[in-house]
Amino acid sequence: MAKRKLTDVFIKSVQTDKRIEIFDTDTTGLALRVTPTGHKSFFYRYRYGDKIKRYTIGKYSPPALTLKKARDKAKELRVQVNNGKDPQGEKQKQKYVQTPLTFKKLAQKYKATSLPTLRDKTQTEHERIIDNELIPAFGKMPASELTKTQIISFLDKKAIDNDKKIMANRIRARLHSIFEFGLDKQIVDHNPVTNIKSYPEGSGRERFFSEKEIKKLWEAFGVVNEPAGSLMKMLLLTGQRKTETMNMMWEDIRHEKRKNFSGLVWIIPKDLAKSHRLHLVPLSHLAKNVLEQMRIVNGAKSYVFASPVLNDSSITDISRSIKEVRTKSKVKDFKLHDLRRTVSTYLAELGVPQEVNSKILNHKTGGGGSQVTRLYNRYEYIKERQIALNKWADKLQSIIASENEEVSFL
Repeated sequence: MAKRKLTDVFIKSVQTDKRIEIFDTDTTGLALRVTPTGHKSFFYRYRYGDKIKRYTIGKYSPPALTLKKARDKAKELRVQVNNGKDPQGEKQKQKYVQTPLTFKKLAQKYKATSLPTLRDKTQTEHERIIDNELIPAFGKMPASELTKTQIISFLDKKAIDNDKKIMANRIRARLHSIFEFGLDKQIVDHNPVTNIKSYPEGSGRERFFSEKEIKKLWEAFGVVNEPAGSLMKMLLLTGQRKTETMNMMWEDIRHEKRKNFSGLVWIIPKDLAKSHRLHLVPLSHLAKNVLEQMRIVNGAKSYVFASPVLNDSSITDISRSIKEVRTKSKVKDFKLHDLRRTVSTYLAELGVPQEVNSKILNHKTGGGGSQVTRLYNRYEYIKERQIALNKWADKLQSIIASENEEVSFL
């Protein structure tokens, strides 16, 4: 706990790269809170019963609120406490009677103020976490009553019960930012997320599927609702990322012909690709079969894997279908990203060079070079990628057609 005699000169000059609280040695209980954004405010800390409580006095903004006025207010509050009153409790009662502030309202204020400054993809992801994770869990609760215990219980369910530590950490980070925003705007007087630790994410999964599991998964893909089933087939055929595949559009499927290459390709635009560069995916005969199925299901729509309920939108949530696949295939730990790792593993076993494997997966690689070189690299190994994905399609077809006995070369 930092302590010093506060002065106007010090308050005006103090800066910090993290939120700090400095208690005034001149007036017991009075403290200055300073945030990295430069926001400076006073609060009074006191004990009421067996609890330590805080009363926000207000933002340091001479002449409206000076150090002297803050000290006078702290002395007034001390008298109330000595007389058995709870200033913060009374303040909260009045606040809820007039305009109760729910967590949903706090989150909406945060979204309107903080998110527009972010890049589009980041803004969309933050909005998704707030709207789909946080508001359903805490939206109706008064923001100031959300406790650390409730937050830990919620995060544990996501990280431990659902085995989604990365997502739990993202949710925790967004919740922390919302309450820091509330503190900065004097909407709340504390951040319950402070000191809640992130979950160790480890070095990542190494799971890939055996031939026997692939056969069972493919069969399960064929019986779940469309377009989820065909989407999962396409992920296993191409090794591409979930979000990029979900947003596949018919206009991005075209026949390409150049000096050493001719075939059907899927063009992933650079503004959609995680690598932020245009990416070409040659489509095998099995991938073409999936597209033909989707033409029958929703060929009149813009998206290949169009939402069955929303107009002009791709499918966005297949969590129910994933659970159904786990049940029907009996591959209890099935995750979508494991399909991508499975494709890469089998490509390697089929003798595909690492450079071509990496190009198929559109991994970021080192290097630089001229703009002409970078443009050329978009198409580099396109013929080799086509051959590799056709090899994988042939191998996959043999797995699908095989009996249950597994004769894996892995």
